[in-house]
Formats: sequence, C-alpha cells, structure tokens
Amino acid sequence: MMNVSPGFPQLRRLFGSPQGHDSVSIEGRATPPTIEAGTSIMNQHVNRRAILSSSAIATAAITVAGQEARAGDASAPGVSRELEGLIEAKHAAYARFIAAIDVATDLEDAYLPKTAELYVPLSIGGGQSRSLRYSELESVGADLSDDIKRRYAEQQQKLATLAKVAPDLGKQSTAALRKAEQADLRTLKRLIKEERARRSAVGLEQAINERNEASDAERYALNAVCSYRCTSMEEHRVRAEFLMEFATGKYGDLQTEDIDALLWSFLPVEALDAAVEAVERKAG
Repeated sequence: MMNVSPGFPQLRRLFGSPQGHDSVSIEGRATPPTIEAGTSIMNQHVNRRAILSSSAIATAAITVAGQEARAGDASAPGVSRELEGLIEAKHAAYARFIAAIDVATDLEDAYLPKTAELYVPLSIGGGQSRSLRYSELESVGADLSDDIKRRYAEQQQKLATLAKVAPDLGKQSTAALRKAEQADLRTLKRLIKEERARRSAVGLEQAINERNEASDAERYALNAVCSYRCTSMEEHRVRAEFLMEFATGKYGDLQTEDIDALLWSFLPVEALDAAVEAVERKAG
C-alpha cells in the first residue's frame, strides 16, 4: 500500500492537505521537541466542488444519449484525434504523477523521519522550530521567518515602558533587538540552505521537484480535457464518461478552474471573448 506524505500542496486534488503543525516556541530548550506524525493527507488546503453527478442515472443517461445519436445517424462524426490525444495525455500525466509520489515517498521515509524538524536558536533565548516532514521547505522557511519576527515584536513591546522611563536606554535596547533579529534570520536562511543541500545529496530534493512538476502536468492535462470544445454528441459522451470516471470519487473532484473551463467549453468562442473584453473594460 502506497504511503503518501502530506507535506506537499501538489497532492491537493487527489488526497487533500494536512493540518499544519504550529510553530514550537521554546523558552528553555532542554531537549528538542518532537512533532507528532500529523494528520492524514486526505484533506489538503484547497476546497473543491464537484460538477458532475456520480449517480447511476446520470451515467445511464449519457450512455443512452450517445447510443441514440449513433443509431440515428450512422454518418455522425466520431471522436476527433485531438480529444483522444488529450485523454491519453491525461492518463500518461497521472501515471507519471503516481510514479513520482512513490519515489519521493520512499526517499522521505528513508531520509526524513516523521519527527524531523528545523530548529532555529534565538539570540533572545529559546528558539523556534517547524516540522520538516509535513510542509514544503519554502513554507517551513517562510513560517519560521514569521515566527521569529513575531517573537522579536513581542520583545519590542516589552521595551515600551523602558523607553518612557529611559529613552536613551530604550533606543539602545531596540537597536540591539533589531540586530539580533537580523542575525537570527540569517541563521534561518543558512539552515534552509544546508537542509536543501542535504536533501539534494540523496536525491530527495530532485524527487520532490519531480513530484511537484508531475502534479502540475496532471492538473493541466485534466483542465485541457475540460477546455476542449466538443463538436459532436459522441465527443460529449466520451468526455462525460471520462470525467465521470477520472474526475470524481477516488481520483479527486474537479477544481474551480476545471469547472469554469468545462462550462465555457459549451459556449461559443465569441461568448468567451466578449466576457474577457467586459472584464478588461471593467478593470480599466
């Protein structure tokens, strides 16, 4: 059974998002905090709406309509090579995505324990940490940067009374805090760079990048099928059956951009052009 790590947003459509671990604030750190394994990836940070009903009635109606169309006109156009190619590309992209998940997950299991964290000691005492297993490294860095700035802002507020009593001392203390904050942020940047290098040395960074790229390619491939303008009832039937099977249920639902593309594909190109022009005029 494939073990999927929840630490990347590119699985948002298929699996969903974990609840991000809160930063760990450590005033007196005797031992490194451990981060629990976290929640399942079954709910990533994007909400999706389904556009097609999964009922047997809907499937039967699509099938019957296609059969009647074919029976009523033997010369009716079939499915274009373009649509077939788009569907084939979607299947190929999905296969690439799953393979990338397997490779990245195996490397994460081997080199990135579930309790792994990035810890930044602070000049004001204690430190800040974030889980490395359940977030992208860029997100870890951004979150820790915010955490560090928040800690220093809290310290700055404590100097308000001192600044009123002894203005010169208050200014000196404020300058010292700013200097210490900048030093800690540089430490964070260095630790992120070292972590990325460690991952690259074992192929983990490359595997994560491939997983991200494969996810994007799979998303674009699905959207291309939704955007295709069918020219016959047979094409409508083929696309509808494809979406019923591969864009609902265990494969994940259509996202908002896919729904928009699908709905626009039923309208003339002129209607889309007019809508774009209207939006541009309103924005101007």
